[in-house]
Amino acid sequence: MKTTRHIIHHPARARASGQRGFTLVELLVAMAAGLVVSLAAFLLSKNATRFFQNEARASASHLAATIGLNRLTADLQRAAYLSSPNILQDPEVCQVPPSPVGLRRLAGISILRQGSEFLHGSELSQSSVANDLHPDSIIIGGSLNSTELFEFRKISDETGDWVVELNPNSTAVQRTLARAQGGGQSLTQIFAPHRFLRIMVRGQEKFLYGVIDQVNVIGNPPIQISILLKADPGLPTLVGLADCGVTPGGSTGDGGWVNVVSRVRYDIRSLYNKGTAYDALVAPVTPALTGDNGRTELVRVELDENDQELPDTLELIAEYAVDLKFGISVATQGAVPGVTNPQITRFPIMATDNALVYTNAAANDQPGANPERVRSVQVRLSTRTRAPDRDVGLPVPVGPDGRRLRFLIPGIAAGANTYGNTAPSGSPPVYARMRTLYADIALPNQAYVPW
Repeated sequence: MKTTRHIIHHPARARASGQRGFTLVELLVAMAAGLVVSLAAFLLSKNATRFFQNEARASASHLAATIGLNRLTADLQRAAYLSSPNILQDPEVCQVPPSPVGLRRLAGISILRQGSEFLHGSELSQSSVANDLHPDSIIIGGSLNSTELFEFRKISDETGDWVVELNPNSTAVQRTLARAQGGGQSLTQIFAPHRFLRIMVRGQEKFLYGVIDQVNVIGNPPIQISILLKADPGLPTLVGLADCGVTPGGSTGDGGWVNVVSRVRYDIRSLYNKGTAYDALVAPVTPALTGDNGRTELVRVELDENDQELPDTLELIAEYAVDLKFGISVATQGAVPGVTNPQITRFPIMATDNALVYTNAAANDQPGANPERVRSVQVRLSTRTRAPDRDVGLPVPVGPDGRRLRFLIPGIAAGANTYGNTAPSGSPPVYARMRTLYADIALPNQAYVPW
């Protein structure tokens, strides 16, 4: 008898036994390849992030330079506006007071060579010492706070001090009140203490100057606006053959017009730890990497009648500003006798400071100063990026007028402490990029000064 064997086939099990998995070698190779791809993606992302950060810093630096130059330009265009290009030489000034010194130095502009360094010394160690930059400073005088001419009713000295009483119904007062309701400056803000008051008495051809002590505004809307002037310098009086001044011992009831004049200074300085509202803004974050502990800013501050700064007027105009230089164009009298056709001579910014810039545009009480003859001002303003992002080999690039393209931040790498030092191999970047902007600014209020 033949026995039949039945073989049962299990297809699923057969297929399973025919499959094979990844070997250990294959897994290791795959993991290594994945790690390489991940590392490449990480490096690409890191480089892209660094590039973005660097370009963002450069853009911020360029924006800071633009804002600073625009603000400086706006003030320069109003130099000597409703004021005097040089009070010591101005034939339209009734009487130049012997004091205070700030009033005697009233002029459209005055430029001090390396003035920022002179005023703030060691605060500019990164610029002046490490980078051989020696920024100037400039003082601008004019009606910088208001464009209005305010009508006054009378000037009296009934209380022993000269008091100027404005007409509260004049259009200038009404416009100012309307602007103040929309967020503009009020009368008390415009006629602030320590500013100058230029006075034109009706029927007189010369201007008087006094120093504001305080302003009193009575009523809402005002029914009386009184400006009290300081005793020094007082006001000239109509005595003898005088053709200008106020009535002595009484009141000048003929009326006239007044406006506010102020003097502001632009310079570069540190604002860190100065007890101002900017302390938190400029506090160093990572100075070992960025050099924030030596950062400087372009600053605007108002000066009082004694040539001293008014602390509550300090403004930060441009962050990380590192250089400020000036050139000028000056009108000089022609050589032909009797022909008043001045010649314009330009003294540009140079790699080595041009002494003629600082002689002509010096403070008006300095020998050889002719600030009233300056017809335009050339400005060069430089800012730096917050952190170093460049390695620069020698020679370090410098423009023909002394403009720098890189700013060395000392202390980042050993041995790289002054401009042109080579950082050791493998050290982090020590140079921050600089953004430099130029402007040639006409002084329209001095364009036709004949003296």
